[in-house]
Amino acid sequence: MQERQNLSTPARPVRRGLMGFPSMPVENPEEKWSAAFGSDIDSPCTAYLHIPFCRSRCTFCNFYSGTGTKQEIADYAQLLIREIRDWGPRIRGTVNAVYFGGGSPGILAPGDVRSILSAVRSALPLANDAEITWETRIEDLDDAHLDATLENGVNRFSVGVQTFHTELRRALGRATAKEVILEAFQQTMKYNQAAVTVDLLYGLPGQTPELLADDLETVCRAGISGFSFYRFHVHPGLRLAEQIRAGQMPQVPPEEACFELYRLCTERMTAAGANKISFKHYAFGTRERNLYNAISAWKQPCIPFGLSAAGRLGGFRFKQTSSISDYRDLVLRGEKPVAAAGQMPKDFPVSARIGGELNCQMTLHPGSVLPFVPEPLRKRAAELLKEAAEVQVAKGTMFPEQFGGYRLTERGCFACPAVGSEIMEKFAEAWRK
Repeated sequence: MQERQNLSTPARPVRRGLMGFPSMPVENPEEKWSAAFGSDIDSPCTAYLHIPFCRSRCTFCNFYSGTGTKQEIADYAQLLIREIRDWGPRIRGTVNAVYFGGGSPGILAPGDVRSILSAVRSALPLANDAEITWETRIEDLDDAHLDATLENGVNRFSVGVQTFHTELRRALGRATAKEVILEAFQQTMKYNQAAVTVDLLYGLPGQTPELLADDLETVCRAGISGFSFYRFHVHPGLRLAEQIRAGQMPQVPPEEACFELYRLCTERMTAAGANKISFKHYAFGTRERNLYNAISAWKQPCIPFGLSAAGRLGGFRFKQTSSISDYRDLVLRGEKPVAAAGQMPKDFPVSARIGGELNCQMTLHPGSVLPFVPEPLRKRAAELLKEAAEVQVAKGTMFPEQFGGYRLTERGCFACPAVGSEIMEKFAEAWRK
């Protein structure tokens, strides 16, 4: 999943958070990219490749940008390959995880899938244990696409199921029935070549504890490698929001009801022996690593490829052009199609560690954060971090542990994005005069 890449403005400030981070727009983004890209990367690194097309728009989706004709999709694939071959060999580091997102990468023809993956494997400096994730829809898990992906390095599938409940799926614009989904999973897992993971949503309109419990039972019995458990949020401009306002769809459950749904998942996964590898990710067994998301949680470098792709490098956030004509012209000239850049605040390298700990470990260890704070600011930063943590303890979202650390409670895990934002914003005051 691509991280939110909003740039801060005086009229619309962006708060520090687990997904987003404030960055001030800068002039000459191409120059900033060249300077950042020319430096060595000595930390874990990811690459994000964007496929902007999808077969249809689901009522709840805010990532949709168009369907595209077969020729438009094929032409885009060739441009993406050109960008990969031009810029991949120049990455001065090791790429630990690659993520194909969209849109829906499964919309690509199998031949283009092979060509793009071949370019990635030959041009990018991949780690020998690199995770390559292919985001897809159920209808694209056919034999031709499975052969094209698995024969060319994909070792993780991320499938946007959202819910297995057929009636609710169809109300959200997803036509595939539960039985077809499970059959596709079985077909994919027969290859025994890749992790198969799904996205589940909770807090959907009309979703009851009974419906979610059935989804969780299905997840436990499906034989998949793991799943992501995301809270559903209604974006005002989407068709689903209009349907809710018009009374055509039920309201989303209120806050406390959503917390009970989150807790229901925790209880069922604990009973199932699932490994909770972040506050919103579970793994069954050892095949699921969720490496791209884990590295992203620590705000490590991310190299973007493709139309509208976003990345992060050298203390800057970068966004590539969203104009297909501009993208084509820039790629054909051998230029990186960067359209915007934002500079991260001075606290970013340290605050990002707080976000990584909360996201992946569900803990906060001041002793592992404070050594990275500049010495003149360290005393004040320690005071602010302790103050922020104690506020969360008082709220019931954290509790103190041995050795000076803190751990998220169940309510803290549920509210982790808000908890993280509050702590990081308080902590950042140490850099303000």
